[in-house]
Amino acid sequence: MHLKDYALTGRPVDDAYIVDAHAHMGPYFNFMVHEDGSAAAMVSVMDRLGIDVSIASPHIAVTCDYREGNRQVAEAAREFPGRIVPFITINPNYPREEIEAEINSYHEAGGIVGFKFHSSLHSTDCMNEGYTPAYEYADEHAIPILSHAWNGPGGPMKVVGTLAERYPNIRFVNAHSSSGWQVIDNACALAEEFDRVYLDLTGSRLFYGALERMVDRVGAERILWGTDNPFIDPRPGLGRMLCAHVSDDDKRLMLGLNAKKLFRL
Repeated sequence: MHLKDYALTGRPVDDAYIVDAHAHMGPYFNFMVHEDGSAAAMVSVMDRLGIDVSIASPHIAVTCDYREGNRQVAEAAREFPGRIVPFITINPNYPREEIEAEINSYHEAGGIVGFKFHSSLHSTDCMNEGYTPAYEYADEHAIPILSHAWNGPGGPMKVVGTLAERYPNIRFVNAHSSSGWQVIDNACALAEEFDRVYLDLTGSRLFYGALERMVDRVGAERILWGTDNPFIDPRPGLGRMLCAHVSDDDKRLMLGLNAKKLFRL
């Protein structure tokens, strides 16, 4: 059975390891969120589709209270072990001592699989010195950082180049890399320039033929599937992946095997 047959028949995918490498959780002021985006509602959707793991950063973390968001996703991970995995979100506008204490508390509680940055919602950019404790921890432990955008003076090429030179062990995940042709071309150029950049497919604008172009340019090994669940329904994104004109081996890499390796799941 080919993977696209799961989409055509509406069956949960049961012969591929699937990781939603970019999920959120909880209510959000900007979108309608089904069942308030509870962890239980998210896991129910995951079960219907065959998604094994969601790596999540609650909406409250990327907006007004990063510490409360981290607490909520850690609680969800305890409630649904192995299904919900936390991103630790950092807001660089807070004192360094507070950010270091936040990182240390989750390190001591079992470690951190990756950080989530949303500099635009936190009204800053990725070169803010407040991110330094997260960069230093990620470099020391060789863990990835998912950023909504790698923004800052000089644009993404300059920002990622500076950070990659400064922190040689970090993997940089570029969120929403498939959101329109210009975005796709820019994201692919970034990944072609830096071999530690991964491209995240999260969003609702993956055009026909776009995934094939990304695989041709970057290779399937550095592309990650994600959804923005719960405020974007994951079904269309999964269907686009399952029906793409690439091999099932490449689909399995992008659907979950890349994320499994990158985040050490």
